[in-house]
Amino acid sequence: MPNLLGLCGETPHGFVTHRRFGPLHSDLKQTQTSSRTMADQSPSLTTPKQTYRLLFACLAIVGIGNSMLFAVLPPIARETGMPDWSVSAIFTLSAVLWVLTSPVWGRLSDSKGRKPMIVMGLSAYALSTGSFTVIAAIGLMDHFHWLTLFLCLAAARLIFGAFGSATNPAAQAYVADTTKPEIRTREIAAVTSAFAFGSAAGPALAAGMIANLGLLAPLFATTALAIIGALAARFFLPNIEITPTAKKSAAPSSVWRLALNPSVRPWLMFGVALSAVTAVMFQQVSFYFIDRLGVTPREGATLTAVALALGAMAQIIAQLVLIPRLSLSPRGLIVWGCLVTGAGAALTAFGDSFGALSVAQALVGLGFGLARPGFTGGASLAVSQDDQGSVAGLVVAANGAGFVVAPVFGAGLYALVSHQAPFVLCALVLFLLAVYGLTSKHLVGAPMEESPPDQPGV
Repeated sequence: MPNLLGLCGETPHGFVTHRRFGPLHSDLKQTQTSSRTMADQSPSLTTPKQTYRLLFACLAIVGIGNSMLFAVLPPIARETGMPDWSVSAIFTLSAVLWVLTSPVWGRLSDSKGRKPMIVMGLSAYALSTGSFTVIAAIGLMDHFHWLTLFLCLAAARLIFGAFGSATNPAAQAYVADTTKPEIRTREIAAVTSAFAFGSAAGPALAAGMIANLGLLAPLFATTALAIIGALAARFFLPNIEITPTAKKSAAPSSVWRLALNPSVRPWLMFGVALSAVTAVMFQQVSFYFIDRLGVTPREGATLTAVALALGAMAQIIAQLVLIPRLSLSPRGLIVWGCLVTGAGAALTAFGDSFGALSVAQALVGLGFGLARPGFTGGASLAVSQDDQGSVAGLVVAANGAGFVVAPVFGAGLYALVSHQAPFVLCALVLFLLAVYGLTSKHLVGAPMEESPPDQPGV
């Protein structure tokens, strides 16, 4: 089984020579094409393995917090009298800023470095979650009208959308900086599994905390973890030193031109569609468990947390176990991922027991675990090294774009048509995406071959 971090072992397995890690990697050679160097004096991190453990932990924190919020916010809305649509609206408003700012932070990571963007994103996440938690606590004491509570919660979440969006593109570009093209999709899958790892741990932790410490305990814990992560990244994560050549490549308009590049655009279109499906399913699933199983909001939060944890575990298996062994191209990953996820969406629509719905979430997680790295890796392989931060920002924006309109649309279907309607629609869209992946002439990518044996200087 691959290293849990999916990035490196004691030997810098899979590292490329266009990055030099200063004192951390003095044995690595730097090629003449290098545009960046690692130059950091962090004394506590002496191996690549330690560096990537920290990066993995930082991304896992974001995954933990987001999965907890998905499980906790619907019951908060029900107990405070907020309408169901307000939950989707909170995520949608944040997603608008996420989509608009992610490419900007990705581009700035090309010119300012990966570390500053990661630290800023985690700090903003801590501020956003802390504010959200305090406001929710006041709301649960019946001190706010539901509309006032909604506006305040939305404002707190907007901090994450505007500034927390810096962490993911910078982290993805960090990985692209240090991996060979032929294994990049696999390594990106590994680092993004940190988010899935957090998503798996989050619901399980949330269930225990809600039962023993109260509905808001998971959010207080998330705030503390985000603060710790930001401080750890600030003091221990090696920085990337940018040369003037790389700074010039990050012109303000370059990221938007990159989005229109014929090699990149098809991957982004697929990512937006996949994001829309994700938004509809995950933002309705908590309500669906409550209504389909006939349980109370708090019981629904616990059951949803367990099912989402199963889905996140399946996603980890896909990214850390299946992808390294299947050797599929990015296009192959998105086709199989959409088919499996579509099956999970269909089972969700027609399942009527907790067991069936849990299996459905496992299928959804497994499918997303294949499709997302395929889309991300394909986009990364379509651009040059100096554009990795910019394309990472576009990828993160595409992942958030579906949350702009789709949740409200899904909530409308849920309320006005039937509880099953959003999931039936998602299944149909996913099968159409699989057909698109099979037939499109633009979604091409080299197979993910096993990396060669570790060699000094590689």
